[in-house]
Amino acid sequence: MTTTAGERDVLEGVGGVHVTYRRWLPDGEVRATVQVVHGASEHSGRYDRLAAALTGRGLAVHALDLRGHGRTAEGTGTGRFGAPGVEGVLADVRALHRVAAEQHPGLPRLLLGHSMGSIIALAAAEADGGDLAGLVLSGPLGADPGLAGTVTQLESAVAAGLGEQPLDLGTFNESFEPARTRYDWLSRDDAEVDAYLADPLAGDEMPLTYDYAAGVFAMNVRATTAEGVAELPDGLPVLLLSGQRDPVGGADAAHVTTLAGLLRDRGLPVEQHVYPDARHEVFNETNRDEVVADLLAWIDARLAG
Repeated sequence: MTTTAGERDVLEGVGGVHVTYRRWLPDGEVRATVQVVHGASEHSGRYDRLAAALTGRGLAVHALDLRGHGRTAEGTGTGRFGAPGVEGVLADVRALHRVAAEQHPGLPRLLLGHSMGSIIALAAAEADGGDLAGLVLSGPLGADPGLAGTVTQLESAVAAGLGEQPLDLGTFNESFEPARTRYDWLSRDDAEVDAYLADPLAGDEMPLTYDYAAGVFAMNVRATTAEGVAELPDGLPVLLLSGQRDPVGGADAAHVTTLAGLLRDRGLPVEQHVYPDARHEVFNETNRDEVVADLLAWIDARLAG
C-alpha cells in the first residue's frame, strides 16, 4: 500500500492562530486515524518516515505544527503560544481531531505524542479522550518528582520578565560528553542528529521560551498525578516507548516506569518498552525498525479488538 506525501493545510485555532498541519493518506481503505503530536523545537515534517509506515498499514495520519513551532510559528512567534496561552495547544489537538473525524467518520482514533508532544497528548486524552482507541507516548517525561520544582523556577523567571527569552535545553547532553554535537542525546544515529541540526525549523533555530516551557511542564506535572490519570477514559490502552539512555525520562526510564505504574493503578492496560542503549528519539534511532514494528503490532492488536 502506497501513501500520499505529507500534504500541508491550515486550520484556524482559538485566538485566531493559523495552525499548519500535515496529512498523509494510504492509497486504499482507511482503517483508523492517528494524530501525531511532535516534540519541542521540531515540527510535523520530521514524521514523514513514521507516517509512511503507518499509512502502509491503512492508517490516515494527521500532525500539527504546534504553536510556536514549524510553519505555525509564523503567526505566533518562535517558541510562543499566542492567545490564549498553553490551553490553545489542547484546543488545536481537538480541532485537528475534528478534521480527521469529518474526513474519516466512524473510524477508530489513536493519539501519538513524542516528548513534549507526549505531555500534550496525555493531557488531551485526560480532557477529551472518550473516543480514543489507544494512546501512544514516545520519549515521555513520565512522572518526574523534580519537575514541580523546575516549574516553580521557570515561573519565577517569567515573573521576572524572562518569559519571552529562549530557554537552553543543553543539559540533556551532559551524560554524552565529550559529545560530537549538542544533540547527541537525540539518537545514536549520526545522520539523524545531523539532519536535525541542518533543519531550519528544528533545534537552536526553534527554541522554547521560558513561558512556553513553564506552561507545558506544568501541564505534565498535573497530567502525571493520580488525580490527572483518573480523568483518562476507562479501559484506554496505553503504549509507552522509551530509550534506556533517554535523559528526558530519567535514568533507565525510571520516571516513565513510575507513570506506567500510575496508569496500571488506574486500571488501564499498559504496554511499556524500554530499548537498551537507545536515546530520546526512538523513531529515529538505530533500532527504529524494531520500535516501529512494536508500534504497528500494538496498533493492529487494538484495531483487531
